[in-house]
Order: sequence, then C-alpha cells, then structure tokens
Amino acid sequence: MEKQTTLATVNSPTDTVLNLSTDSGFYTDWKYEYQLDTEQGIANPYPTDTIMPAATRMISTLCAFFKLPHSIEFSAIDTLEQLVIETLKKDASPDKFAENVVENLPFYVIAILSLVSKCFNARTILDPALQKQILQANFPDLEWNEQKLATIEFKVMKTLNYKVSQSLLLGAVERFTKEDILTRGIARKDFVGSLGIKLLRVVYAQKSQIYASLKPNVKCQDLFTRFKSNKLILAAATVTAILKFCAADEELVADNVVKRLSNDCFVEPKNITLLRDAIVNVIR
Repeated sequence: MEKQTTLATVNSPTDTVLNLSTDSGFYTDWKYEYQLDTEQGIANPYPTDTIMPAATRMISTLCAFFKLPHSIEFSAIDTLEQLVIETLKKDASPDKFAENVVENLPFYVIAILSLVSKCFNARTILDPALQKQILQANFPDLEWNEQKLATIEFKVMKTLNYKVSQSLLLGAVERFTKEDILTRGIARKDFVGSLGIKLLRVVYAQKSQIYASLKPNVKCQDLFTRFKSNKLILAAATVTAILKFCAADEELVADNVVKRLSNDCFVEPKNITLLRDAIVNVIR
C-alpha cells in the first residue's frame, strides 16, 4: 500500500505565488468553461454574500496552518460557495441553513479542505491530529468532534455529487498575468506572483463589498447580475489592479493591457477599469 502524504508537511516554494510557468494549462476553447460558469451564476443568484467573507478568511487562515498550496485554497473557497448555492436551491429554510453553517463553519471548512485535497491528489490526507490541534487552538469555544466532522464531510460530498470546483478565477488571473504583465517586463515575476496571491485573497474575501460599491450606478439589474457573475471580467480587473500596485504607466495599461483584456472578456474597457478601482478602494 502506498504511503499517504500528510499535507501539513508539504511546503512547496510555489505555495505563495501565482503559477506563472510558460505552460498555461488551458485548452483551445478555454473560455467555454467560463461561459458555463457565468450562466450558472445568472440562473442561481442565491445570496452567499453574508457567509463567504468570513468563510474565505477562515479557509485562507487554515490553509496557512496546514501549509496547503493556493490552488487548493481558492478551489476550496469556490467549492464552499457552490455548497451554499446547491443547498439553498433545495432548502426551504435558507436562514436556518445559513445559521447552521455559520455556527459550524470551522467543521465545514476542514471538511471541504479535506475533500478538495483528496480530489487534487488521491494519496493526500489532512493529518487528523493536526486538525484537532488547529481547531482547539483557534476555535476554543467549538468542541472538537471527529464523528461530527465525518458526518459533515459526507454531507458535503453528497450535496456536491462528489465534485469540487477548481478555481476558475485563479486560472484566469494566472493566464492573464502571464500574457499581459510578464511579457511586457513591467515587474519581476516573483513580485507579481506573490502580490497576485495576496490581492486574490482580498478579492475573494471582499467580493460582496467590491460589487456593492458599483451597484448605485447600475441602471439595469439583469446586466449587473451578468457582470457580477463573470469571473473573466473579475480576473481582468484583478490583473489590472496588480499593475496599479506595480505603478505601471497608466497610458500603457489603458492602450494595451485593458484593451486586450476587454476583447478577451467581451466587455467595454471602462467596465474593467471601474471594477479595478473598486478592488483598489477596498484595500486603501
């Protein structure tokens, strides 16, 4: 029997930077998956904003304790959000469900991190002893219960039909970063990579606040829902925010980067710029 790897002992040099190798990892019609994701977001506009900010911060914190790579971190965030959506689609009492998730959030996060880790690498497990240690140290009011954790993990797998959500936002940010920052020699690869991960964590945690700041100027709610559901546009805005913090030439960014990204996202350049400014504003 092959020995299973305990993720708590893994600490790759790329854990805290974007994957900016020359291999994009995207297939020819890579935008099709994003189109499907956008359509799903439009069809299922369930209110996850109240749960996700705290959940994303907790996932990032626990991933740091377990020394999990950011690919698992961001995929776990998307998987948790998908769990909320799938449950709200079937649950007649969303308020009760939300209350249950909030009360047991650390258990849900651990369960999803375990599930996503196994899907990324079937030989990988989270160290049970470390799970207990981390929960007791960081959530002293939450009584450790191994059976409860196992029950929640099974419930999560069943609700998601044993599927996890790989982070489309991370994938698009990495692709756009390689094509629109590194090829122009604007900043060092390691600086852009580490900054990109930190910025993505802010975008995930503050996504509801970012979009809420734009809503007062929206005339058509349906178009705004489509805009908010499109991860390609959010990725493009995140990449241009990286350039903003790199103090890149504004004219160069507007004439080259934003214009090309707008063509990739099928959106007016000004919409990417507005979303970029909303991202920057939640940091400042």
